[in-house]
Amino acid sequence: MKKYLALKASAGSGKTFALTVRYISLLLLGAKPNEILTLTFTNKAANEMSERIYKTLLTLGDDEAYLNAIVEQSGLSKKEILGRKAFLVKSFSNASLSIFTIDKFINKILREFCGYIGVSDDFEIKEDDIETLSMKFLQSLDSKQFEALIDFSHYEKKKFNSIFDLFKNLLEKNETIDILNIDAKLIDLQKDMVLQNAFKIKEAILNCSVASNSAIKAVDFEKFDDLFGRTWLEKDSLSDYSYFKKCANETIESYFSILKEQIAIYYKLRAGYSLSKLFELYLMFKDFKFSFNKNKNYLEFNDISNLVYELLSTKIDKEFLYFRLDSQFSHILMDEFQDTSLLQYKILEPLIKEILSGDETKFKTFFYVGDTKQSIYRFRGGKRELFDYVANTNKLLEVEVLNTNYRSCENIISYVNSLFLKLSNYEYFEQESIAKDGYIEVIEDSAFDEDEKFVNVASKIAALLQEGVNSNDIAILTYTNADVLNLYYYLKQKFPSLKITTEMTSKLINQQNVKAIINAIKYIYFKEDIYKENLNALIGKPILNELDLLFSLEEKSIQELIREIASNLKIIDENIIKLIEVSSGFNNIVDFVYEIDKLDANMVNSESIGLQILTIFKSKGLEFNTVILLDRIKRKNVDKSSLLFEYDSVELKNIFYKIKGYENYNKDYEKALAKEKALSIEDEINILYVALTRAKNNMIIFKKIKSSVFDILNMSPCKIGNIIQSINISKNYDKIEKIVYTPLNLGTQDKQLANEKELDENHLHAKYFGITTHYCLEMMDEFTIDCLEYTLKLAISRYSNYLNEVDFIDIKNRISMLIKNNDFISIINDSEFITEQSLIYKEEIKIIDLLLFKNDTYYIIDYKTTKDRLPEHIAQVSFYKKAIKDIFSTNEVKAYLVYLHSNESFIQEI
Repeated sequence: MKKYLALKASAGSGKTFALTVRYISLLLLGAKPNEILTLTFTNKAANEMSERIYKTLLTLGDDEAYLNAIVEQSGLSKKEILGRKAFLVKSFSNASLSIFTIDKFINKILREFCGYIGVSDDFEIKEDDIETLSMKFLQSLDSKQFEALIDFSHYEKKKFNSIFDLFKNLLEKNETIDILNIDAKLIDLQKDMVLQNAFKIKEAILNCSVASNSAIKAVDFEKFDDLFGRTWLEKDSLSDYSYFKKCANETIESYFSILKEQIAIYYKLRAGYSLSKLFELYLMFKDFKFSFNKNKNYLEFNDISNLVYELLSTKIDKEFLYFRLDSQFSHILMDEFQDTSLLQYKILEPLIKEILSGDETKFKTFFYVGDTKQSIYRFRGGKRELFDYVANTNKLLEVEVLNTNYRSCENIISYVNSLFLKLSNYEYFEQESIAKDGYIEVIEDSAFDEDEKFVNVASKIAALLQEGVNSNDIAILTYTNADVLNLYYYLKQKFPSLKITTEMTSKLINQQNVKAIINAIKYIYFKEDIYKENLNALIGKPILNELDLLFSLEEKSIQELIREIASNLKIIDENIIKLIEVSSGFNNIVDFVYEIDKLDANMVNSESIGLQILTIFKSKGLEFNTVILLDRIKRKNVDKSSLLFEYDSVELKNIFYKIKGYENYNKDYEKALAKEKALSIEDEINILYVALTRAKNNMIIFKKIKSSVFDILNMSPCKIGNIIQSINISKNYDKIEKIVYTPLNLGTQDKQLANEKELDENHLHAKYFGITTHYCLEMMDEFTIDCLEYTLKLAISRYSNYLNEVDFIDIKNRISMLIKNNDFISIINDSEFITEQSLIYKEEIKIIDLLLFKNDTYYIIDYKTTKDRLPEHIAQVSFYKKAIKDIFSTNEVKAYLVYLHSNESFIQEI
């Protein structure tokens, strides 16, 4: 075993496999589980790592790949390894494992030594209530401190919320500077000096007989603020400015040279003053926040890291601290090392250095794995430079590259290689493939600039379903949570019966129907039209639409009010139900309207399977059979931070206060800006790399025609390979009579949209009545009244915005009659059955409502809620019957049409 090893593991190259092999090899070589500190970045990853190790130990010997890798790592024979299997399983099962997230490990350190820093060991971990914290901070300031804050706010033209954001940013970075006491009067004096020199140039231009009107306009200033922002100030010489060429001479150039020097002095004073004043205020805030959190007995994760670093730096000897930990860690395994922050590394560094000290008398190892190409969390402290820094500064460490991709098919890997290998100054190792074939399609989509942005995405989904791709196997990746929600609502409208799941933790109050209810209640309470128009927009009504919101606030509880409004607007869903549940925390309507925006509950997504929509960030570490990748819908937000942190590798080099134009007078600032711009571009490339490496079989990319993020990779429209169909053909959508879709590039879908508008209300009602009835029957584990009551509740929460209370009573009566029908009972008794089973027959997806098996015979049941018994019903079920006969090679197949009428259940054998 290589004792000190770093693995650069590209996407799909077996990173988790390598970690598992390493861990088990350490156990085989005598390490105890509590001595192996294993650090990951998420609770999910930590749990999966524990489970993967345990399952691999249980099945050791079944998987040749694992066994051979462990043989190579440990140097033991297969016989020796398998001989120790039972012992390893027992010791791992009974051990106190040291598998943590980095945050939890740092939290563990603080709880053990919190007495040294004056914190209670039972502190909670939660996010700050920013409004309360900021208000209390303001109240804590004395008159002099408050005046300093007001002066800074006025001088920088910043609202307090923006200043507070700067404080939070500084807390996250945990960097400090030496505060310079710069008198603001010096800046005013320097402004005058700048203006005096600028007037000399102005006078020279005005006295120049050949000066153009444009040249005269360029020196039209009287005040300092009027002077700044003029492009000629950015030139190296005045003759470089086209309007001044005719007037430029040695004298005027000397004035300009002095002016540039004076402006540079101004910027230096101005930036130094702003930075020092900010840090002065920040240190006041930092001290207050510690006291506030201590009194409230809670901390944020950033607070915990800062306090532990302070422990190590000032309060306690590092060696003593690590000696006192529960376990003496002899081995460190770190996952996703490229996402480690500088502060986290500084806390772990003493442990790492002790292991890397090279004491040959002790069995100690250090292993980390990651991929700098997948470093996409720089915005929250991730420092990808750490990967190479640790390797380069420790001679004992070896670095290996994993470049065989076990995830994606050949065409996908080749395509990704072609995009990234041609990038300059970007570390990329060509990936090799194992699986053959694969499908790539890049579509230039103009719809992203239209009102109906996702029309072609919906068409592609329908086309994929027709081509044999199971919607369970499809993941749609977007850039933002807002895109996830917008696409979710759009697809639910287009495919009402399609099951869709979203991997997001959006707040409940940001969910569309919940926002509608909140605006409705605020309108009823405040009588302000802005809330009514918000409500109209959220429920798809035109501006100035009148709404029936005559509800009494005095006579009803908050829960009753929410339920009645939601019923009136026909927007009840699982999120509204959750809102009703959590609203019990509000004492009255006043509390609700003023405090609801602080509600921290997350939205509900009841689907556990289905087509997935998630952000690229959420997709990291995951894989999907088919990926639809969407371009960035809205342009990336401009970085409005007032601070620029410049690092030399992992060491802080400079902190700059951002001032427009400063780069023209300070080369260090100019270089720092250029470095930050390069890092931002690399961030975008890394995000694209993560997105483009999630697909196993099929990848479809929707690219904007203009201003596309994919332009960085010079991506063009293309089609490579053929669609790989899903192996699993089970359905995840409720049966509907027909799926209508428009293929891509066949017009603007005006015809389809027009047809949809022509559907009358009765047709839509009948459609949803049938869907809801089928849903109830599908969800029934057994055909009993109790089970019906349960599934009906599920149906109400799901479809109440389409049907009314009378409809649900009708559905209950129809199904009740069916489960009491003697003919139906005789068919289902003693049968093995699967509700709504899908199958592929003659290249078509077919859905059978109920497939039964007993006494060597298959029974097909198809439900109908229509009044008429139509010939096409018989044709449809006859087709199912033939399909089952062919698939199972048997003639023992019976088929029935079950008509669920309002007054009877009629069963017809086909």
